Amino acid sequence: MNIIVPTDPSKKYSLSIIMPAIRPDRWERVYDSIVNAYSGDFELIICSPYPLSERLQYSRNVKYVKDMGNPVRASNIAALLCENELVTWTADDAVYLPDSLNKMVYDWHWMEGGGFEKVVVGKYYEGQEGTSKPLQDDSYFKINGGDSTRCSTIPDDYWLFNIALMRRAFFDVMGHWDNRFEGTFCAHTDMAVRAQRNGAKVKMCNTPILDCGHMPGTSGDHAPIHYAQITHDEPLFKYLHGGGTIKIGDIPQPRVTNSWRDVPKVWERRFV
Repeated sequence: MNIIVPTDPSKKYSLSIIMPAIRPDRWERVYDSIVNAYSGDFELIICSPYPLSERLQYSRNVKYVKDMGNPVRASNIAALLCENELVTWTADDAVYLPDSLNKMVYDWHWMEGGGFEKVVVGKYYEGQEGTSKPLQDDSYFKINGGDSTRCSTIPDDYWLFNIALMRRAFFDVMGHWDNRFEGTFCAHTDMAVRAQRNGAKVKMCNTPILDCGHMPGTSGDHAPIHYAQITHDEPLFKYLHGGGTIKIGDIPQPRVTNSWRDVPKVWERRFV
């Protein structure tokens, strides 16, 4: 009798990880957490105004682009360098939990249905360093689970894409992120709406993926992200996806190309 033992999916798939970044002192910690989270081949693609450490410069699986634009522009520039079969993204104030990417790829590989358009999303711990970080329930990770992205036109079962893993080919078909956004949260959520409205089958991973830091309000280096989200990105998201009571104000009009090249080279909220 032949016994068929399933192969480890993480050894089968190569993974591209996109990271717009401004905190170079944390990058080696992020890299090391990926090594402990994934058994297969990966590449970490960093787009930042600041240079790599000497160690990361000599790492065979780290790519780097210098850019002073906003985080969405940086993400889309990094996306152009993805070469592996699967793609995901992260932030430099987060670290991957041990074995987490293996589990995420396992869930994606064995997901029933979905085919080309299947996506696995993940939960994460979030909070200030040294504080308790409880794992939130499912509603926290749904688009309509928070006021900032809740829209009457969006089904309640749509998941956020703060952490998501998909085929690079599907990621490319989706056109990456909408460059009219400045910060990644609303850009990721806009992608989540577009993907799920276009038939993507989405599954929540059965284990937490990241341990994330958090700077509330305008504390630390968070002020540019804070103001971009509440004064620009959230109104734009509501405008694009309908409903809500947030005042629209001066919404950027759709561009023909919507390319990262349309976005200022220097993000004035952070670099003046």
